[in-house]
Amino acid sequence: MTMSCRDAIALVSSYLDGELSEAQAGPLRAHLLDCPDCREEAKHENALKRWFQAAQDPHAEAPPGFAARVARRVFSGDRGLQAPSRASSEAGSLLPFVLALSAAAAVLLFILSIALQGRDRPAGEGLDADERAPWLEEHERAPIPVEIGSERGDR
Repeated sequence: MTMSCRDAIALVSSYLDGELSEAQAGPLRAHLLDCPDCREEAKHENALKRWFQAAQDPHAEAPPGFAARVARRVFSGDRGLQAPSRASSEAGSLLPFVLALSAAAAVLLFILSIALQGRDRPAGEGLDADERAPWLEEHERAPIPVEIGSERGDR
């Protein structure tokens, strides 16, 4: 049974780490001998693995108590960001004030809307579009002066 390139590429990393059984490694080796593309991919992955191994310093050690300090900071809610600058700390202290002021304005508008809701408004029951206002009737009765010979009068 031949192995597909997709299956071979999926197994290359495990093969390089020595995690495959001989039953899995044998067909992969045969496929890598036959397929130049997969063999090239395996070479790249092997080079990447060697690069990471070379980058590790076997003598590097964490300072004493490092893990405990990190755990304390994580559990206290520290997000690991650097200390804020003065400008950002001033802006940070202004934010709670602006939020409180906005909340107070919203409450004031809510109370004002409730107070205005109870005020008397004209009801629509007594209004009739056919009725004329008394002041309008007086103006309708008065003649409109028109000058003879003017542009208005000629029309």
